[in-house]
Amino acid sequence: DNFRQEITKTYEATFSALRQIKTKAELEQLVDAIDVPEWQSLLPSGRILTRPEAIVQLTGILAVPPESRPVPRQQMLYMSETGWSVFAVYWIYRQSGDQLIGSLARDTWARTPRGWRRIRHEKLFPDRPLVQGGKSLILPTQ
Repeated sequence: DNFRQEITKTYEATFSALRQIKTKAELEQLVDAIDVPEWQSLLPSGRILTRPEAIVQLTGILAVPPESRPVPRQQMLYMSETGWSVFAVYWIYRQSGDQLIGSLARDTWARTPRGWRRIRHEKLFPDRPLVQGGKSLILPTQ
């Protein structure tokens, strides 16, 4: 279970640091603390996003005052170790009025000399309302 603790702490530190960073260099350090240089993200459209492209997109957060930054929340659903890697499946979401908006994601982590680092992030569907007014919108209808 050491992998669970280390990976969970890395997620928590990353989300917390999103409110603290002030420069692009700090943003790059933050990304380096969670992702390997070869990290890729598979978007719901099938497009692959590279780490340099992700850093460019994340740079926009620096223009938002720290107290107003949309820091996501996470609910872990499943974590499984396969020896050299870990799969983590979780809800990633944010509050917007009376709605929770987000998606389901799966990350692949690899054991590196610097500890566990993400090598792949897959967002399974585009952000959408998950809960509105306390009512779940994601469950199948009967």
